[in-house]
Amino acid sequence: MKRNERARERAAFEPFYFCASDTIVIPTPWVARNLAEFTDAMRKVSIHSIHYHFINARLRLKLNTNDFSLWLENDLDLGALADRINHIDIYLHLERCPQPDIEVVESAA
Repeated sequence: MKRNERARERAAFEPFYFCASDTIVIPTPWVARNLAEFTDAMRKVSIHSIHYHFINARLRLKLNTNDFSLWLENDLDLGALADRINHIDIYLHLERCPQPDIEVVESAA
């Protein structure tokens, strides 16, 4: 605005609407007790589950990781696999989710 005073009051073609969101958690029928069940469930869950456990978890739990990696490391003692999943750039793979996670898990199993 300092460089272009007229821009301060210039009307936009369309208004920008600020939004807020709330997370609604809906349990699914899928549960994983081992790596095979995890891989099977990853084939069945929706992108919404992936988002919740991979992206939302970082905000919800204030972590530098995701629910999948946390579970793999803490409950299955698979730290290397957890680290590989944690480094997936989910934004590059959204159209293919959850396949990137399955590929990483299957290659490590």
